[in-house]
Amino acid sequence: MSEISQMLEAVRRTVESSQAYESYAERHNIRSAANLTVTDAEIAASIAARIEDRIRDKVVVEIGGGIGLLSLYMAAIARRVYCIEANPMWAASFTHLLIEMKPKNLSYIFGAADEFVGVIAADVAVICTHSDVAGMVAMGTQLANEAIDVYGEMIEAKPSAFDPLARELRALPDRRLR
Repeated sequence: MSEISQMLEAVRRTVESSQAYESYAERHNIRSAANLTVTDAEIAASIAARIEDRIRDKVVVEIGGGIGLLSLYMAAIARRVYCIEANPMWAASFTHLLIEMKPKNLSYIFGAADEFVGVIAADVAVICTHSDVAGMVAMGTQLANEAIDVYGEMIEAKPSAFDPLARELRALPDRRLR
């Protein structure tokens, strides 16, 4: 496990197991698991390339953007990207990444996506997760004309390429792992 992966896992274990975090998640209607699915530049670049024709020159909102890696790569393609992340551990963990790499057309927003209905009007919502997919897609359709469930489309195209646990998590109604 890489140094960055170890750090992220330690932060996740510490924050998610605390009562304060449980109260925070309840207050902000966070139903997704505190697990990152886009953890390195190679994954982010390949996903951005996969959806390039659907986001080129458009306003994009990524819901559940984690540390913002995918949004960084989408910002090289899209006209404007809003990365919304409600979980404080990811926002705090990668502030330095945003300082080092954030382009002007990318805004990283710390808050729950439902806070921005009527404020952000995007062409495309991107959801790249295995947990609370239905909730995030529903929110995406309130913020944009089209919602892309990246992993859902990839699993549908080639189910055998994905971890069975990831496929199972997507089917559960409340995906917060306790």
